[in-house]
Amino acid sequence: MCVVCGKRYKNRPGLSYHYAHSHLAEEEGEEKDEMDIREPTPPQQDEPKTPKKGPDCLALPNNYCDFCLGDSNLNQKTGQSEELVSCSDCGRSGHPSCLQFTPVMMAAVKTYRWQCIECKCCNICGTSENDDQLLFCDDCDRGYHMYCLSPPMSEPPEGKFWSHIYIYIYIYIIFFLFSN
Repeated sequence: MCVVCGKRYKNRPGLSYHYAHSHLAEEEGEEKDEMDIREPTPPQQDEPKTPKKGPDCLALPNNYCDFCLGDSNLNQKTGQSEELVSCSDCGRSGHPSCLQFTPVMMAAVKTYRWQCIECKCCNICGTSENDDQLLFCDDCDRGYHMYCLSPPMSEPPEGKFWSHIYIYIYIYIIFFLFSN
């Protein structure tokens, strides 16, 4: 939990990222007095701790990539313009190339309420508990607990993992091609 604003994170990297980009960034412009040692202020009860939501109940997206800090007009890694993909829960954004999305994955994430790694939950049970048991589909980036799959998995698969949605589509295509 962030000691400055009270936001909760599932893991240390998420908390570190939040602190560096939310609180340290605010302090950069301030003059620092070596004698001034301030205690972190506890969160105010009336302050909202959740991201601001738009009329469609989706989090308002950041207008910059959390990885390269570019915007949709300029990806700082490639030097080209590239659209941003935004988390529907927290609004964090990223360029598909910074997120290492394939074209298939990019097409898939446009069809549902995509979640970033910090907000990702199981597509079956809807929780983010036991995130060490969460697998991510290599074609749609949805999360699935190994124990929520049917049949359940006891170990993560070696190599790629595809959700049941894509396995059924693949089987249908193969059946259709070979039945003619």
